Amino acid sequence: MEVRAVKSRAFVGSLVILAAFCCGGQAQSASRNISRKIFCTVPKEEVRIFIAYESLSREPTVVVTQTQATPVDIDSYNLQLAAQGYGIPPDFRADFKKKNTSACTIRPFTGVPNLRFISGAEEKRIFRKGINGWHEFHRRYGKNTSIDELSRVGFNSDKTLALLHVSSGISSGGVAGTLYLLERMNDKWVIKWQIETWGV
Repeated sequence: MEVRAVKSRAFVGSLVILAAFCCGGQAQSASRNISRKIFCTVPKEEVRIFIAYESLSREPTVVVTQTQATPVDIDSYNLQLAAQGYGIPPDFRADFKKKNTSACTIRPFTGVPNLRFISGAEEKRIFRKGINGWHEFHRRYGKNTSIDELSRVGFNSDKTLALLHVSSGISSGGVAGTLYLLERMNDKWVIKWQIETWGV
């Protein structure tokens, strides 16, 4: 799998913000409820997965410092993946689901060039303006900059495989969600496969 194909932000990534705008008040209400439940900080073992993923991009990226809660129905996607020979074991799915029942804080991390961070509150403030929010975002961070919202990371029992969902966007017409399976090989995390979960 080519790194460029994996991280072509305009087409592969996705932004949950767009879904929130499409769903109106209900999504905003759910978002407020989620924000009240942030009692955790993402542990270092999961941050290593974030670093492995974000390191694939050569373009500037902004990461939201709050994980997505319940980003995807992993059981539904498992049926599709199982048909292709990539079924996810129950304990692996259970770890991903359990961690993603509520949002969690991501402490800004180092080790990735051209990576910046934005709080969930500031992200919502910018994109409350709809399409005009993209103008403000690009004015502030640069016209080629994308934004990522990351899920918590699910692991298999021996922590050799990891599941990550990313919602990314670079414009109002270039947003999508992608589920990634990563494998630890020679002490490095590499993407084994990916499946798009939604896109615009």
